[in-house]
Amino acid sequence: MSYEHIFNSTVKCSEELTPNEAIFAIGLMVMAVDGDIDMNEVEIIEGFLLRKGFTAQEVNAARKKLLRIILQEKNEALFYAAKQVLQSENQIETAFDLAVEVAMADDKLTEEEDGFVMGLAKNLKISQEKVEQRFADATKYSCNSERLIEKIEEILLKLPIGSKYEGCINTTTDLRSLNLKIRTPNDELVILNIDETGDKNQIEMELELAPPWML
Repeated sequence: MSYEHIFNSTVKCSEELTPNEAIFAIGLMVMAVDGDIDMNEVEIIEGFLLRKGFTAQEVNAARKKLLRIILQEKNEALFYAAKQVLQSENQIETAFDLAVEVAMADDKLTEEEDGFVMGLAKNLKISQEKVEQRFADATKYSCNSERLIEKIEEILLKLPIGSKYEGCINTTTDLRSLNLKIRTPNDELVILNIDETGDKNQIEMELELAPPWML
């Protein structure tokens, strides 16, 4: 499927975006190409941005603003606004990294997602070598996540009785860690950070309270 009508658009958005918001917008657009935006999936984008150094306040404000825009205006306007502010190589590559991560989040790449991501790479002038490397990293990322997710039942047995798994936020950039949302018996939402060690049979765990924007 071609998305040239989006990538070549000059339709103006009613609001200007910051570079951080533009990166967030690219992730949302990938998420929307094969259906409605799932708020649980939005956390994939938020986890990615937090790992890139964005603050929780920045992420929270960007989510509210962009969801408002994407509901009221065309994707053509949102992409045009995003492209206007994605100027540095680092910003462009970060936006593309997020696009690939969102597309591969459910371990499969739909025709719509593939078409959008490849069109995005061409439009942002991402080299074929970088495209192939990013997809290779995402595949490895997915395999490591799956191996850790298989340990969830084992992990829950080590937590207070009544703890419930509420989803995966994201793995960290070293591909050997996982961040899970856990609802405690006291109805608190916490983040369980899991790290593999040199011994594949051993894992390290640390609990922390979920940030306010996630509650």
